[in-house]
Amino acid sequence: MNPNTPAGVNANLQGALWMILAGGAFTISNVAVRSAAEEIHPFVVVFLRSVIAVPLFAHVFLVKDFNWNPGPLFRLHLARGVLQTTALLCLFVGISLTPLATVAAIGFVTPIVSGAGAILFHGEPPQFKRWFAVLFGFAGVLIIIRPGLISLTLGALLVLAYAVQQAASNLTAKTLLTRGESTASVVAWMTLISAVLTLFPALFVWSWPSLYVWGLVALTALLSTIAHVATTLAYKRADITVVDPMIFFRMVIAAVFGFVLYSEVPDLWTWAGSVVILIAGMILSREEQARAAAPV
Repeated sequence: MNPNTPAGVNANLQGALWMILAGGAFTISNVAVRSAAEEIHPFVVVFLRSVIAVPLFAHVFLVKDFNWNPGPLFRLHLARGVLQTTALLCLFVGISLTPLATVAAIGFVTPIVSGAGAILFHGEPPQFKRWFAVLFGFAGVLIIIRPGLISLTLGALLVLAYAVQQAASNLTAKTLLTRGESTASVVAWMTLISAVLTLFPALFVWSWPSLYVWGLVALTALLSTIAHVATTLAYKRADITVVDPMIFFRMVIAAVFGFVLYSEVPDLWTWAGSVVILIAGMILSREEQARAAAPV
């Protein structure tokens, strides 16, 4: 689509607005997680969210291309379920300990790790620009956490662990898809396995949630779904050069909510690191777009 035509401008505006909506949904979801974690342990919040996700994705189990008997591929489904479970456990505990803007900034590193994994494990071309983007993105993480200069916080390390495991989960999903598994099966098996696995850590710290907490968890599940759908629509409607910079609004929105609700003020290092990671992600996404558009 030509961005200079009225239709192109309108589509790009829609894409930008969808990405800003995604940033707001992700941030409010994180606020709900932190609020729920003030009453019950984050592990219990993860389990409740995973249980609520099952009926939210119930329609996926009913589609014709859902594979109830994945055979040897079940091991990959199980591995992805384990990765998703541990990733969410790390994230929810990290959210309860870490400023919202820092959570958003470190979360930007997920596509960077995915890019490195795609080169190492999926045989994607190791071009200079891609490796530069990966290393540049990791430099952004170092700017934020500054190991050796300030004390590393448990919360920041947990959010970083989440980003790495989420990237590994994404790569596992890609492996399943390249081996012929349907998208419905990939999503549904992850949802079912996570709902089972998250129960075990929750049992060790169990406390019964109030109706208020149930509402917060339901809000988290709903907003996470909205955020993922909005992100997909953003990339579908608009040029990647328009959509990618809008991701930074997630950091801005998180900073606003963090300041208003928790009196959190991100330092300049957090802003600088997030910009570096964002630029690295933009380089990677453009390289991926160019590779996909290149003739075979």
